[in-house]
Amino acid sequence: MRSKNMRVLLLLFGIFASRFPAVCQINAPLDPPPGPARLETLVEANVVAVHAYQILLARKEKNTDVSCWQATGLNDKELETLVTHQTALLSSAAEAKRWALGSPGSFDPTKDLRPLLTAKLSLSPRLPMNVFAAYLREKAPRFRNEEIRAIANLYQTVLEVERDGDRLQDLYAFYIALGLPVYIGQLGLPGSDADLLAGGRLLEGQACPSPFGLTAAEWQIAGRKIWNWGEKNLHVRDAQVLADELLDEPDIQALRPKMKALPAQRIAVIGHSFTMDLHWSSPSAFVPIVTAMFARENQAVQFRQFQGGGLTSSRAMKNFYKEALDWHPDTVLLVVINRTEQDFADLKTMGMGFKAAGARVVVFDDVHDPDSSDPAKLKRELEIEREAGIETANVSAILAASPDRVRFSCLDHIHMTEPYHRLMAKQWVKVILRIPLSVEKEQNKLNQ
Repeated sequence: MRSKNMRVLLLLFGIFASRFPAVCQINAPLDPPPGPARLETLVEANVVAVHAYQILLARKEKNTDVSCWQATGLNDKELETLVTHQTALLSSAAEAKRWALGSPGSFDPTKDLRPLLTAKLSLSPRLPMNVFAAYLREKAPRFRNEEIRAIANLYQTVLEVERDGDRLQDLYAFYIALGLPVYIGQLGLPGSDADLLAGGRLLEGQACPSPFGLTAAEWQIAGRKIWNWGEKNLHVRDAQVLADELLDEPDIQALRPKMKALPAQRIAVIGHSFTMDLHWSSPSAFVPIVTAMFARENQAVQFRQFQGGGLTSSRAMKNFYKEALDWHPDTVLLVVINRTEQDFADLKTMGMGFKAAGARVVVFDDVHDPDSSDPAKLKRELEIEREAGIETANVSAILAASPDRVRFSCLDHIHMTEPYHRLMAKQWVKVILRIPLSVEKEQNKLNQ
């Protein structure tokens, strides 16, 4: 019944919006009293700025709703100026908080805040951001408007996926500094994949056509991103939390004396998104988790990451090889994609180059990356690795035998979830300690 009522509410909301498209035009007071009212103006300024950016995207699309994505009288340059004001605003979180609380400080609301609040933009109730805010008000009615709309602003930003790594993270830092909630778990709402999909099904079809996807699955992925990054940025679940948990597990506890006894050394990791802490699919990735483990157990072991999403051997060779070589690592882990003959040639060059410099060079035989799953290419990689003297750590059988393997793949069916990274972190620790990897040992642990 509650789900049906929510659909009715959103439908009525959409009908109202179609008849009164400018009802949500920004009307926040320009000089509000300290407290929630000032926090609300800071949130609304960010809402306007993200909307301005997305209007620029909508102007390049053919299938958007003009009534939602219009900016009468504002040209592209003026919209870009609003985005620039947001960049400056987000860089002043500490001063903005003092201003919001009414404390003395250097924050000048006329510089970047007021231009955003007075921008001649209408925010239709049918915009995805407003539809989601209405959904949250129904689900969590005891929370204040700025708390609801701060989270909705994060959803507004993440639905357009190209700014996950910069603008979205700036917004997290800004709202956390202001003491505002940044994911729906802080509103007491559930966050399983099933819960997020159920919410997506309620939201699908309620917003106007936009320059990004709004299917139930896309709302679900947006929710998973906001939830996971929220927990990560608040340190509820991040690399350090997972490192502490793993260090307390019996099989890793047994290895802690060896970790502590390891002599001082440098370990370089050149890898794609499976190695990166920032990615949304898990609280962290196996490389930063292990780095955090050694930071607690043995700080003489230094780690340095050279990373990039979709990193191929050729890009790694161009962007990171010389810098990594100049760091003089003792061990190098390569987690890269090989698609072309040039990739294979560069993989060989890097392997031989690091080996010539005295480093141990390691790769995993298969990290279950869908982009690196072609059997012919895997066979070719193995041949190149042998020729270059690269050590292969055989982890694929361990991953395949894991009872958690059905939970490895995240919602995008590309990247990996926490269970995968926990298991990979254990294998990476063993590789560092030169302990042979074994499916049988993993199975024995499960049977104990």
